[in-house]
Amino acid sequence: MMNALEDSGFSRSQAYRTASSKENPGRANETFLTECSFGVAHDRLVTVITDIQPFEPNWEGLTSINLSRKHLESVARLKEFLPRLDLLSLGVPGSVRTLSVASNCLTGLTSFAHLSNIESLDISRNDIDSLRQLESLRHLRELKADYNKILDLDGLQNMDGLIKLSLQGNLIQSVDLSKFKWKRLEMINISQNRLERITGVEMLQSLVALNLDNNCLRTLEVDGSTPRLRILRLSGNRLRQVDVGAFTNLRTLYADNNSLTHLVKLNRLTKLENLSLRNQSGRGLNLLTRDVRDVKRLYLSGNPLQSTFISEACYNMIYLEVAACRLTALPEDMGKLTPNLRVLNLNYNFLDDARPLEGLRRLEKLTIIGSRLQKTKPLIRLVQRMPDIEMLDFRMNPCTLGWYLPLLVKDVPGALQPSESKGSIGGGGEGGNDAEGKISNSWQELDAKFRRDLPDELYIGRLAYRGLVMRACKRIRMLDGVGVSDKEHAKAQKLLVGILNKTKGRDKTSGTEGLGS
Repeated sequence: MMNALEDSGFSRSQAYRTASSKENPGRANETFLTECSFGVAHDRLVTVITDIQPFEPNWEGLTSINLSRKHLESVARLKEFLPRLDLLSLGVPGSVRTLSVASNCLTGLTSFAHLSNIESLDISRNDIDSLRQLESLRHLRELKADYNKILDLDGLQNMDGLIKLSLQGNLIQSVDLSKFKWKRLEMINISQNRLERITGVEMLQSLVALNLDNNCLRTLEVDGSTPRLRILRLSGNRLRQVDVGAFTNLRTLYADNNSLTHLVKLNRLTKLENLSLRNQSGRGLNLLTRDVRDVKRLYLSGNPLQSTFISEACYNMIYLEVAACRLTALPEDMGKLTPNLRVLNLNYNFLDDARPLEGLRRLEKLTIIGSRLQKTKPLIRLVQRMPDIEMLDFRMNPCTLGWYLPLLVKDVPGALQPSESKGSIGGGGEGGNDAEGKISNSWQELDAKFRRDLPDELYIGRLAYRGLVMRACKRIRMLDGVGVSDKEHAKAQKLLVGILNKTKGRDKTSGTEGLGS
């Protein structure tokens, strides 16, 4: 409780220190005044504690204290004075508009009635099982109540000013949104609950983002249009079929890890930009190219696909992920069908020919890990015609085996699905994250040791291959999971020049011997 209060803005006077006060005298004066104010608040806190416990010389042993109605401006350093504090009573003024009391021991009986002006409330990670105590907060705009024990949404029916609502990680099983007066609600997150049924979505005419990930939904019923909905997340449910005809203005649809065979009325989503249907456990995913030809980012990993999975031109597509799709061949003229592709993930398929990728001149990232590519020369000729390429990965193919540390799926962030921003309701994207960076760095460290221990023949083969790729791709920064450094580039080019000179010398010797004979 105490940490939350200290971190949630109860202090009106905060000290900001600058390391260069001499360079900015004005800023130094501001800092001095701020520190003086902080010192006054600190002295006031000491005085109040002394008044409350005048006969207690050992503050370290205190476990409870009541600081309400003491007119304190700050409780900074309270933890330092009372390290064993377990119970703190600190009256919150009714004028407070933003309050965070996350990660405490609040229950459904905790009263918020006196906070009539509250606009933003965070009560996440408590022991709350009911929201009925919040029904008097008519000015509430944002409510975050993640990871509690909430069973239903009773108490929020008349909050017509609510704009953002997050109830992630609770125990909600059923929701009828037609009972709520949420005319302004723009974002609702009910992911990671036990949701089996949700109705009335069409009543939320201002809704922009809806997150229903990781629930128990078998159907999604929508009896009207949702004109403002832009983001819909349905991943990790039990859906077999979804009618998406009501979401005509949708921009992002994520429905990974379901049992979908197809999406009903998908052709109506003419403004769809991001579509993710990874890992469907049904009888096979049927997706017509004409329904997704305007999509910019398409994620289909983990679904068995035919080599004709793209049969029409998709000029808007810039990101395509079809990892672990059991592909034995690629669509013919893929370069003409997806000419604007920037990122292509073909990991863990059964491809032995990459020539259909010719023509992808705008490609920046290409990964074909764990396939059946036999020779490096065709690959180098291929990437030589990709002037914008920055990242290539051909590990775990016959042509690169022995040159790199053996690789597992878990070592390849984005092998089966791209890195995402999990905390975002929109999620998705090609951007990296901290976990990906840690895994990549760890693998590179192990590979560096592996490289040093390689026999000379394999070491030279690896360096020559990497040097040829560097020569073919001027903008390459990452090759086979290892960063391309100036030092390696220089060493590789020196090796290639040496090999070339040696080859020329042999040719001259052979020519002289031929003339002599």
